[in-house]
Amino acid sequence: MTAAGTAPADTAGAPASGPVRTIRRRSGTLDGMAPRRRRPGDQATRRPLRVTVFEAMHELLTNRDWSAVTMSDVAKAAGLSRQTLYSTFGNRQGLAQAYALQLAETYAGAIRDSIERHPGDIDTALSEGINGFLQASARDPLIRALLTGDIKPDLLRLITTEAGPLIERATEVLTPALSESWMRLEERHARLAAAIIARIGISFVSLPPEDPEVLAAGLTEVIGPYLKEVVRIEA
Repeated sequence: MTAAGTAPADTAGAPASGPVRTIRRRSGTLDGMAPRRRRPGDQATRRPLRVTVFEAMHELLTNRDWSAVTMSDVAKAAGLSRQTLYSTFGNRQGLAQAYALQLAETYAGAIRDSIERHPGDIDTALSEGINGFLQASARDPLIRALLTGDIKPDLLRLITTEAGPLIERATEVLTPALSESWMRLEERHARLAAAIIARIGISFVSLPPEDPEVLAAGLTEVIGPYLKEVVRIEA
């Protein structure tokens, strides 16, 4: 924030655009026309702010590279003020890190949900969950932005040398999924297994496999025996 309390100018590889003129729209849309934009006080106030922001980022990154997305762009697409966006995320790097943390939660959540769907079947629970995440992350626009075009060291650091918070968040989500589900792993076993799964899964975000299903099956062959032994012992 500047000394005057206003949001700082955007820096996304090009000067910030000038004032944006607000255009009043009638309610509803015609076929073939773009949907009505969110406005401050509209959808963003009725849904979790981060969900609204991440969805706006997803839409923007579908059509443009991360280097071309400014905080103003995200705020406008999310129906928020720039000041609110800066207050919540700090800057573009903070916004990218928050998005990456959400991606880590998605990874852990995919495995958690798969465990719930396949009681008693460790191999299917693991392979389906890991495969689902790998395929989804490969389609994620922020990950595609990282892997295409010019090198983006700020994004790359988030999932490599500075990936600790992502691994920790995924571990936090996975631990109860292993200890409180039908597996009923002891806490120390659950956290160890969760940390291993989280670290391995996040490591493949920056270098997606050619065949996620084959990789998921291979990881299951490595991790599965340990889980089966622990589950058998704890049963």
